[in-house]
Amino acid sequence: MKQKSRHPKAGALAALALSLSISQVLAQAYPAKPVRIYTSAPAGPYDIVLRGISPSLQHGIGQPIVIENKTGANYVPLGEICARSAPDGYNLCTGDVYTSVLNVQAYSKLPYVAKDFTPIIHFGYLYSALIVHPSVPANTLSELLALARAKPDALNFGTPGPATNSSMYVDYWKKTNVASFQNIAYKSFVQSLNAVVSGEVHAAIFGLGQSMTQVRAGKVRALALIGEGPSKLAPGVPTFREAGVDLTILNWGGLLGPAGLPRDVVTRWNAEMKKVLADTPVREKFVEGQGFEQAPPSGGSPEEFGSFLQAEHTKLARIVQVTGLRLD
Repeated sequence: MKQKSRHPKAGALAALALSLSISQVLAQAYPAKPVRIYTSAPAGPYDIVLRGISPSLQHGIGQPIVIENKTGANYVPLGEICARSAPDGYNLCTGDVYTSVLNVQAYSKLPYVAKDFTPIIHFGYLYSALIVHPSVPANTLSELLALARAKPDALNFGTPGPATNSSMYVDYWKKTNVASFQNIAYKSFVQSLNAVVSGEVHAAIFGLGQSMTQVRAGKVRALALIGEGPSKLAPGVPTFREAGVDLTILNWGGLLGPAGLPRDVVTRWNAEMKKVLADTPVREKFVEGQGFEQAPPSGGSPEEFGSFLQAEHTKLARIVQVTGLRLD
């Protein structure tokens, strides 16, 4: 009888040991199949970065990486598919200010919320510049804002729509009595750039690389750059903060997973992305080559990226409240 009474306990212990053993094997085996990373438009900066660095990542994780594009509706489909994926490490996505932050703040109804994502790593900022046509009598950002404050709506500002940093700046400045520009909305960033180059509008905000190409050609002037520090693409151009504007609406790139992503998966991907960013030729060609600048928390820990995201939500919530921006 005594021998039989020990059997259930022995069986339970054996089952527990087997379960732990299987869990350990599964954890060690990750990834055991291809990993899919969702990103935005084909041939866009995030898409090009991922496709450029994927051979290095594949070598590091030992499995193929499948890049899948999710487009449309202000990046909502991208955020939704990432948030609703199983938290097993086989479906990740790129994050940016629109998908991960602005949508959460500016939509009253959205199929995901901020807590539906696990931050993995921030991999860079996309700096931009405020440029003006040479006919504008302002040599600094402060002078431009003073002109637009003294003569409300006399200066036109080209923007590519409401859910963009340029339009949010224009609306925020007007609502806070900093400056009053006439907001001229175009269908794309390129159209707004062409408008300021031709003199159709007085000012615009555009990606730093292309902005400085026009500056070097003498077609526009760069008054300030929107960035977390100086850029080698724009030597001598002050940041917004240096020019006296302590508001930076920056686009950035990061790698995210769905909520509940196991810690070992998060640290694995963080480490592999750090290796890529530390590989100078790869970083310069595929990351910096697409305009991404490195500044904290770029290349940092998941916790640093998480703190950054919290600060971004706080900032964008304030801007949305002041401007009244709604995307639905």
